[in-house]
Amino acid sequence: MFFRNLNWDIIGQRRYWFGLSGAVIIAGIIALFVHHGLPLGLSFTGGTSIDVKFNQAVTESAVQTALRSVQVVDKPGATKAQLAANADLRAALEPVRRGEASVQLASKPGDAAPNDRAIISSQSSIPDPGPVFDALDRAELTVDRAQSSITSVGPSLSKEYLNRSLIALVLALLLQLIYIAFRFGNQLRYGIVADIALIHDVLVMVGIYAIANRKADDAFLAALLTVIGYSVMDSIVIFDRIRENSRLMPDVPYDKMVNTSLLQTMTRSVNTLATVVIVLVALLLFGGDTLKDFAFALLVGVISGAYSSIFIASPLLVIWKNRDIAKRATERAAAAASEATATTASAADPARRLAPKPKRPTPPPPRYRRKRPAGDGQSEAFDDGGVLTETADGDATGEASPSDQS
Repeated sequence: MFFRNLNWDIIGQRRYWFGLSGAVIIAGIIALFVHHGLPLGLSFTGGTSIDVKFNQAVTESAVQTALRSVQVVDKPGATKAQLAANADLRAALEPVRRGEASVQLASKPGDAAPNDRAIISSQSSIPDPGPVFDALDRAELTVDRAQSSITSVGPSLSKEYLNRSLIALVLALLLQLIYIAFRFGNQLRYGIVADIALIHDVLVMVGIYAIANRKADDAFLAALLTVIGYSVMDSIVIFDRIRENSRLMPDVPYDKMVNTSLLQTMTRSVNTLATVVIVLVALLLFGGDTLKDFAFALLVGVISGAYSSIFIASPLLVIWKNRDIAKRATERAAAAASEATATTASAADPARRLAPKPKRPTPPPPRYRRKRPAGDGQSEAFDDGGVLTETADGDATGEASPSDQS
């Protein structure tokens, strides 16, 4: 209820909100150029992941230092095939020795101590983890080889995984567009605006990851798809209130009505965001290392999704509506101007004037037959245009016409 009583013109300040989003996205693009693209996890690029179990708790820096001493020693009397295999293994372990492999501490249920595991990820294909275990043992980080494992992802599998991830993202955006357009009475603008907000969230997440130089892996993809659902849910609530208020406040300007709708729903949006952020911050600070990437990606995406629903999607809806109103006004003005031009041209052109209707000639007066008395008592009828009269004895007489009197 706090936001309902605020006199906050969110729609009127939309340039500031667009500018803030643009600044974050531009900073992310610059970071992408600086870091030569967004670092991708092994699921997208292929490589090797070594899950190392130690007999004691370790630190990330200690593991990284120990890995710099990785080496492959040729045994005396090795055959050419063994020497070739050692050369290939040495080339695969070179990125690990240079410190390019990522190290992430982890723990599993049943482990004796926290952070007694380390996940070593390299984009090179390592067929044998033996030299890695030997280097850790020499650094007095005793490895429990029975509980350690190695996982390899081939380049073809990683490429297929990346393609399917992109297809899943496009399908999610397309299905959201169809659903929202159908949900709001076949009004496509609601779905398009919601998808623009979702694209905004994707760009912000990629930009923040590029600025932080974090790898985009399975956790990033899972968080991205989760954010799409969260952001759309918040946008639908706001759009539904806008649709209700458009019927309740028909005389209020559209931008004022949308601003009122935002203030009415902002309390719910902020409360929902606050509860989610509290949980994600707890996971990020106190959760296991395997959950930190997911918590970080989800935290960035949820904040961006709530921001875009309020400060991006709704102002874009107002801009769309104002353009429709201006377009219809322009079309009406053009139609009125065309009609006025046609009327003026018709009045100025004598050829276009309507010819006067011809006057019908006045019909002649009716002609009657007049009877004159005959000598034998019979009446003789003749037609001279006179008017018939009747005498007292019932005989028909007539008054001669002027032609007869002459």
